[in-house]
Amino acid sequence: MVKKGLIYALLSAVLLSTMNLFVKMLGTSMPSGEIAFFRGFIGTIAVLSVMAYKRIPFSKEDRGLLVMRGLYGGFGMVCNFIALVHMKMSDATILFQTSGIFVLIFSAVFLKEGVPKGAGKWLLVIFAAVMVMVNPFQYETFTWYALVALLGAALSAAAYATIRSISKHGKHSNFEIMTYFLVTGMMAGLVTTDNFVMPQGNQWWLILVIGGITVVAQFFLTGAFVTTNAVVAQFLQYIGVFISSFYGYLFFDESLSITTVCAGIAMFIASVMLGRLKEQAWPIGKPKVVAERLAVTPK
Repeated sequence: MVKKGLIYALLSAVLLSTMNLFVKMLGTSMPSGEIAFFRGFIGTIAVLSVMAYKRIPFSKEDRGLLVMRGLYGGFGMVCNFIALVHMKMSDATILFQTSGIFVLIFSAVFLKEGVPKGAGKWLLVIFAAVMVMVNPFQYETFTWYALVALLGAALSAAAYATIRSISKHGKHSNFEIMTYFLVTGMMAGLVTTDNFVMPQGNQWWLILVIGGITVVAQFFLTGAFVTTNAVVAQFLQYIGVFISSFYGYLFFDESLSITTVCAGIAMFIASVMLGRLKEQAWPIGKPKVVAERLAVTPK
């Protein structure tokens, strides 16, 4: 079972990293918000088709929270796409991984969930690593897009925290939650696009691939979290960083700086340790909680 979870997680990491690659390719000739719109459009059709086939109804409860969760996730996805287009894939992907840290903070502040004992030092390590990567005090190397990436991570975490609140009622399917996210993601893409460009030729194929990858990767990611533990899942999320770095080198001639490598390693170790502390404090044994983690990804 664990071996199957590892395979699922690896496949999802490859697929999501490949989606990021296509997003960056499209971003050279198409606004990031427009890419988010088409991703949401194709994903919505796919999810609604599954809901119709399985006869999954929409609930009348928590609609306000579902819309709020969708807006957080939708605008977070746009921020992620903008950062991917304007930053190195490795840098943007590493900053995206801070969403798990924002989740821990938001859950403690807004959902009144406890923080595992010993988490403080690892949070400080991650904060220091982020500061090294963003480097806000060095004008020559600082880029505002790094802050956009962090904003995307924070918005994704806010979406997850909202899902945690909704899930306490246990009356919504994952497909319903995803539909709200995808629809509001379309809206977020539209309002952040001031120059809509009609796709041409191969761009349509890239758009379809991005939408298809989103759906397929979601199934693999679901299987990964259900069949393995939180620490392994946290570790495998960082595989996407290395895959994205390879894609950046191969397709965009991007190089990895020693700063990025060291900061990434520090964040990886700290995130895994936080995952271990969380699992020890609150053992994960309910698939429903696992599924909540999956409905966030803008990734």
